[in-house]
Amino acid sequence: MKDELVRALAYGGNVAVLAANTTRLAGEAQRVHGTWPVCTAALGRALTGAILMASSIKHPEGSVSLVFSGNGPAGNVVAVARPGAEAKGYVENPRVDLPLNDRGKLDVGGAVGREGTLTVVMDTGRGEPYCGKTALVSGEVAEDIAAHFLFSQQQPTLSYLGVLVAPDMRVLRSGGVLMQPLPGCPGEIVGRLEAQAEALTSFGDAIFGGAGAEEALGSILPDAGLRVLERTEPRWRCGCSPERMEGALVALGPRALEEIIEEDGGAELNCRFCNRSHRFDGPALKGFLEAAFQA
Repeated sequence: MKDELVRALAYGGNVAVLAANTTRLAGEAQRVHGTWPVCTAALGRALTGAILMASSIKHPEGSVSLVFSGNGPAGNVVAVARPGAEAKGYVENPRVDLPLNDRGKLDVGGAVGREGTLTVVMDTGRGEPYCGKTALVSGEVAEDIAAHFLFSQQQPTLSYLGVLVAPDMRVLRSGGVLMQPLPGCPGEIVGRLEAQAEALTSFGDAIFGGAGAEEALGSILPDAGLRVLERTEPRWRCGCSPERMEGALVALGPRALEEIIEEDGGAELNCRFCNRSHRFDGPALKGFLEAAFQA
């Protein structure tokens, strides 16, 4: 089954609904970074959350960046998504092993940390990017994203994110849902939406059982008049290239480049998002110097 992002309206157009099956995306992230199960779950949740949030951006150059900086052993968990459901991310310490939590689940909150911050940078592609920082609520990712919307944007939000990982570290299923009342939403509908909070885990049960995003939505919103607006296939995309790495080296300035050539004879840059390395030898660096800094 392909991954799927669904953007929809419910309750007579009064509630925005975003849902995604991100199994392949989370699996690719695990393959790229070699994450152990609890970090696979943390990164998969963060990637799914970023994709859901980025789906509201219309400009092709826009993006959403999430940085979970907690006091847990995983270190920073970073996810970046762009319109069109493209995403990338990484975990600072991808090989963390923790006991299951008291519910018998992967202890994502313990890995991320229950104290720290979530930083959200939303670039709509028009004007200055928005940057908000909120305290982590639990480190479980979904609750932290919902808290960000409430405290930074005064936007009530229901959010569920989940990843099912096999004992051999493969991602079996991954997905999430985000629901928000739109401006002018009647109080009665807000109340009905709040009553759905406990049912959100049923979305995860449906995804884990093999359902697609739209089918899983139907399982938790059977009488909400769901109207699908758009379907997109999420996919992993880093976007790094030798040309971008060259730009990063040139940005260091001529003096720094000259020192690298003299002391190291070249440079090797590694992309945190895709783990690919790009090597530039001395003659290549000299070429950058001549092209960028000599008239």
